[in-house]
Formats: sequence, structure tokens, C-alpha cells
Amino acid sequence: MGKNNHSERSKIFFDKAANTNYGNSEKLDKYILKNIVIDDKTTILDLGCGDGRFLQKLRGLNSNNILYGLDISDKMLELADSKNIKKCGFTLGDSSYLPYSEGSIDLIVCLNSFHHYSTPELTLKGIKRVLSSEGRVIIGDIFTLPIITEIINLYLPYSKSGDYKMYSKRSLDKLFNTEGFKNQKFSIISPWLFVSEYKIKKSSN
Repeated sequence: MGKNNHSERSKIFFDKAANTNYGNSEKLDKYILKNIVIDDKTTILDLGCGDGRFLQKLRGLNSNNILYGLDISDKMLELADSKNIKKCGFTLGDSSYLPYSEGSIDLIVCLNSFHHYSTPELTLKGIKRVLSSEGRVIIGDIFTLPIITEIINLYLPYSKSGDYKMYSKRSLDKLFNTEGFKNQKFSIISPWLFVSEYKIKKSSN
């Protein structure tokens, strides 16, 4: 299946999943909210923000920083807009193109979304462009043992849920390293969930 067809399949799936709790994870939310440090100047993008529930929780931590959410589903973004989150802008779009200025984002979170991306290399190139020099990327996603991940990936092309590829720590690190990122921390927070944090590698010159 082509990349564009996969994106369209994901959009259809998530339009239908609006008004459900699909993809939401209280454990991921609580872990990240407990461990991140943000202030009034921290600009945050939720990539694959869905109905905006995580951005709404972030606003509860700080009332002044700028928030952004991007999602492929207009039905999800209708729900996100209805939350009227202060200083938060939502954009309908695909992860392969991030419509934000170079160096304008300090923190990108991507929760239960990265395994849907059919062009992860393009996504990471975009993330690298829009991140500030000390910016961070936090990926929260499904955890399985590497051998199980490989088996699941054989069947994902036939899935109707818009899933594209599951990642082990090794495969995710390899992808990020190739695009110029370095792993800062990897945590398994439940039998089925992990959180992995990355920063842009510093030039040796």
C-alpha cells in the first residue's frame, strides 16, 4: 500500500474514532506530566494530538506557555477546538510536513501516534527543523518484546486501524540516530507502554 493511501486510511480510521477514547492513555499522560519541566517560555507541540486531551492537561501545569496541536483527523480537531484551550492553536495536517517556523518549538510530544506514520524519516526531518537548539522530543508508544514487534509488523499492512510500524528501543533509536538525534532516556512505564526522549546531536565542530 502506498504512503498516501496509508495516510488516508489513518484519517478515515481516526475520523471514525472521534468521540471514543481510542489512543488515550492515562498512564502515558501521568508519567510525562510528572517528569517534564516547563515554564512560561516553553513552546510545546503535540504531534498527533487527537482530541486535545493531553494539551488540556498541559495547560493545567502552566497557564502562559504557547501550545500547538497537529492531527490528520478533522473530526478529532473539532473536539480539540471545543475544549477552548487557552493559547493553543490546532492545525489539520500530516506528520510528514510540520507547518511551523524553524527553531520555534521547545518540546514535541507524540503519544500513541508515531507507529501510525508511514514516512517517519520525513517526520523526523521536520521535527529537527522546527525544534529549538535545546529542544526535546518525547515519544510515548506501545511496548512489546522485539520478537513480538517483528511478528506484529508482518501483519500491520493488512490492518484497518492505520497502524504502520511498531518499534523496539533499538529500531527507534536507529531511526532517530540516522536523522541526527540522540536518546536521552528510555523508560518502560507499564507492560505495554514506553517513553523515549531525544535531543538533537551537538556538532563536534
